[in-house]
Amino acid sequence: MTLVKECLSCNISKWSGAYFSQIIRLAMGQRLAPVLAICFMSKIEEPVLSRRPLMYCRYIDDCCIVTSTQSEMDERFRILNQQSQYISLTKEKLCESWLPYVNTQLMLAHDTLHVKWYRKESSKSSPYTRAPPTQRP
Repeated sequence: MTLVKECLSCNISKWSGAYFSQIIRLAMGQRLAPVLAICFMSKIEEPVLSRRPLMYCRYIDDCCIVTSTQSEMDERFRILNQQSQYISLTKEKLCESWLPYVNTQLMLAHDTLHVKWYRKESSKSSPYTRAPPTQRP
């Protein structure tokens, strides 16, 4: 546990030759971040899993839930967002019957799950003019 605390207290990243300190949460790219996100989300999802949705899958902090009705879906979403003040999950919207999930699109039709490749707009490269971090150690 001491090692984890040390890793969390040394939450520094480098950008354009300058070092910046992450005040809250974990810095993107920190090696421990994915493992801690998985552990954190496994605790967050317990109340939803106990309600036995038709399908539940998660990749790090991206969740996909399938329920029988929209009201059940809304309830699961509300429950997830009530679990911690540090997360705020968002809902993806259907686009021509397809739902984006991680790098795929999903469609449920005639009791069959269809999957195809998808690239979110936010996963495209940022322009080099993007603003740098503002907090320095």
